[in-house]
Amino acid sequence: MNDLILNLAAALWPPRCACCDHPLSPRAPQATLPAQLQPRFCAACLTLIEPREGPRCLTCHAAQRGPLHRCGRCLVDPPAFERAYGLFDYAGPIGEALRRGKYGRDPSLIALVGLHMGAWLPAELWRDPPSVLLPAPLHPRRLAQRGYAPPRVLAEAVGRALGRPVRCGRLLRVRHTPPQAGLRAGQRRENVRGAFEARGPLPDDALIIDDVLTTGETARAMSKALRRAGVGRVRVLAAAGVD
Repeated sequence: MNDLILNLAAALWPPRCACCDHPLSPRAPQATLPAQLQPRFCAACLTLIEPREGPRCLTCHAAQRGPLHRCGRCLVDPPAFERAYGLFDYAGPIGEALRRGKYGRDPSLIALVGLHMGAWLPAELWRDPPSVLLPAPLHPRRLAQRGYAPPRVLAEAVGRALGRPVRCGRLLRVRHTPPQAGLRAGQRRENVRGAFEARGPLPDDALIIDDVLTTGETARAMSKALRRAGVGRVRVLAAAGVD
């Protein structure tokens, strides 16, 4: 009886793609992906999920016109992080899943994004993994509004993939700020100035996990707080990037 009810419910309300809402139909599993990644995106959206390509700054991952090198800003004003990655395109399926997960308060979609991050990690992180992962912190007021912390969900998935621990409470957001979305670069910089603190015990080599990398101002502010507190090496991995 339970199987009959479940089959009827699946026929009447089939699961839908996490990006385009197209009803998902059973399909042969793809051997290149873990089983838990396959049922949440339709076949068309799944083919669009791959790391961003093209020439990018070797430090901040901003798009460049020419061969791989460091962008002008990183040469003139080097960030406190050694390297940052905005793994997927925010305009694609991963970005849509992030938006639905964050603003629709659906942690399962954020966990799905984290699984894809773990499946597509940059080769450098496999060759030279960090000591620990630090989720980008939310201010307590923002955490209460959202109900959960998306960066922590992402960090748990990436940590499992890398076999590295996640440490919460080491990087803190001590000042409540308006959302960065819609602000210009200079406004973003002022918005996060002094917004973060790091408290021990701290690792010597940390990887910050965040959801979106845009102008890099938040990543710079978080990394500066960690380096100021004595962390020797900081890298940043965001699920998606915006160019």
